[in-house]
This record gives sequence, structure tokens and C-alpha cells, in this order.
Amino acid sequence: MTRIASSVVAVALAATPAVAAAPGRAPITQASSGKTFHLARGQSATLRLSNRWHWSEPSLSSRAVALTQVEYFIDPGFREWTIRARRRGLATIRSYGRPNCSSCTARRFRVTIVVG
Repeated sequence: MTRIASSVVAVALAATPAVAAAPGRAPITQASSGKTFHLARGQSATLRLSNRWHWSEPSLSSRAVALTQVEYFIDPGFREWTIRARRRGLATIRSYGRPNCSSCTARRFRVTIVVG
């Protein structure tokens, strides 16, 4: 009986989408717009933009960081990217969100990443 129960739990956990932020760091979201974040070279952070808006592909102002989109099998309700600090410097990440609802207003998203 316990073997069956543990198998069911294992299957349920395997079917749950992995929503993983960088360890010890909350994800950067559209509520973070206008803020500056500091990363050491080689560190990473998570960027999540809500599906309540249709976001343009985020653009980078420099090569100090790299963005890699995270793909999910099941829609978690947001789009996600991993931000990896590549070299010393500043990078601004920008995106524009068009509303998915008639009562929502468009949003501009901008954060600055300082790589030290």
C-alpha cells in the first residue's frame, strides 16, 4: 500500500511544472520595473512577465548579461527568462506589454542589471 501511495506522489510531482527561481533570489517581475539589480559575474536571476499582458521580446542594451527563455509544457501564467551575468558592466532589459483585457493599460518594463 505505501509503495503505491509513494508512486502516486512521485507521478504527481513529475507532472507539476517546475517553477524555479534562482536560489535565494526572488524573481524579477513587471512590478520591479525601474529598479536596479546587482549580479556577480556567473550569477543568474529569473525574469517573469505576467500573461495578463502580451509582452514584446525583451531587448538588451549590452552584452553584460544573456537572456534565455524558459519553455514550459503547461502554461504557468507567465513568460520566463533566465538572466545570466556574463561580464562586468550595465545592461538594461526592456519590454512593452499590450493589455490582454479591455480595461487594462499598456505597460513599459525596464530594469537595469549591474554586473560586478
